[in-house]
Amino acid sequence: MADLKVTALTSMAATTAREDLLHLIDDPSGTPINKKVTIGEMQDALNVPVANGNAALTLTAALHGGRIVMQGNVSADRIITLPVPTASTLGLTFRVVADGLTAADGHDVQFQIAGGATFFQGGITFLDTDNEVSGVFSTPAEDDFLNVHLPVHYDLTFVAVSTTRYLATGFVTSATIPTFHTAAD
Repeated sequence: MADLKVTALTSMAATTAREDLLHLIDDPSGTPINKKVTIGEMQDALNVPVANGNAALTLTAALHGGRIVMQGNVSADRIITLPVPTASTLGLTFRVVADGLTAADGHDVQFQIAGGATFFQGGITFLDTDNEVSGVFSTPAEDDFLNVHLPVHYDLTFVAVSTTRYLATGFVTSATIPTFHTAAD
């Protein structure tokens, strides 16, 4: 094959498969080394779930972005903090799911956005343990805090849709309705 610039290569577009190879430069800021990876290997590596036990957590794009965060059972109220979105992180997605809950145990999992000038928009489905279903919606210019009260289970996704908004979507199962607020309740 003659020497070609990457921009001159033919695109595979929709025919891309998991076994196709990508060229990577490992450690570009240190000692760069040319390496290969299949699309499947890269996709799998970037999708490994991240476990968070009985602790508060500050989400980061590098460690948690695009991955499932498995939040373990908590022995006290815990706050999970989302970073302030920037123009270069629009589309950044965090998905947080309950892991290991067996029943509501008297503790909340709370989600807040760092910085105080970014808000939630959208809503979540509330599955009441009394077999009622309802929607819970944010006030986009006010709510930077989501309190999941006494969860039995939850699966929540947050997507940075602007530099001042995260779309919140998903569901919460509990006997107590979750709330969007401007501060912890």
